Amino acid sequence: MLSFLLYANPKNSNNKANKWLGVFVFTFACAMLEIFLHNLNLHRNHLVVLDLIEASRFLSAPMLYLSVSFFTSTHKKIETGVLWHFALFLVVVLFRLPQMLTGENFRFPNELTARIVLTFFRIALPLQTIIYWYLSFRKLQHHQDNIEQIASLTDEIDLSWLKYFLWILAAVVLIWFNLAIFNFQPLFNYTPFLYLSSVYFLAYFALKQREIYPYPKPALQELAVVIADRNTKTEKQKRLTESQSKVLNEKLEKLMHSEKVYLDNELSLPALAQKMQISIHELSFLINEVHQENFFSFVNKYRIEEAKRLLLSEKFEKLNILGIAYQAGFNSKTTFNTAFKKLTGQSPSEFVQTEKK
Repeated sequence: MLSFLLYANPKNSNNKANKWLGVFVFTFACAMLEIFLHNLNLHRNHLVVLDLIEASRFLSAPMLYLSVSFFTSTHKKIETGVLWHFALFLVVVLFRLPQMLTGENFRFPNELTARIVLTFFRIALPLQTIIYWYLSFRKLQHHQDNIEQIASLTDEIDLSWLKYFLWILAAVVLIWFNLAIFNFQPLFNYTPFLYLSSVYFLAYFALKQREIYPYPKPALQELAVVIADRNTKTEKQKRLTESQSKVLNEKLEKLMHSEKVYLDNELSLPALAQKMQISIHELSFLINEVHQENFFSFVNKYRIEEAKRLLLSEKFEKLNILGIAYQAGFNSKTTFNTAFKKLTGQSPSEFVQTEKK
């Protein structure tokens, strides 16, 4: 059911990412089905189904990686390079095809070849799982840095739940190894609970996740370049001359000080660029190179200053900490407290107590 919900994607957000995630969940469900087939002693009557289930395991890690890739990318198009991720699965299917069609195992020319091929298939799945797990985790690490270039609040799009799910998945894989190899009995009682928890965890957060990059296609194309150039300054230095930077920086300062655009908790790099009537590249250059900050830090610096002013004003007596957070442009108390402590070294309450002494 979860696989179907993710693939159908009723919210129509992160469409391709959720479809790949749906396929991953389906392969996960197939692995669970194998347990039932064995426990009910049905596996002998459904050998073809069992072979396909075994082969589907080689789809799980690539499908999760592709889902993470589409969650974290501004690029929404599926390219032919994706087909390489299915290569190992196809090799396994072709290897098992004689057995599925005739009921006879694949015949090797000699014992050495048989040993090499069977050893390869024995280590291929664990090795594939580890490699794709690492690649997925690395993409999520880079994603945090990328979204701070374009968003003023990241808690709803940072995909931290996917990081936690990867750790849960690592635990599931370790338990799977235990069931298959080590046979450590005390873990058996907790295995069903972990499987169930992981499915409900994934269901809740995946269906709740909002669109990561909710921008029109031209903006996405510009953002792709901004993100790609995050660690290279050559392109950005060509965007603006010194005189242009000075004029645009004055305009930016006016928007931040006079119009207080940072109070909009949905403020993003494309939205601010539109207000300034300049390209996303130019605004990114202005903030990164002139102010030496990413967009996230730049905007939240103004929000914290606004919060400090409100905390020391009469409004603090009428509003609680959460009210101050909303007034300053934050969308949650947790985000506000984290940003405030990071910038000032104190919690909002400690700041008030220190200033009023």
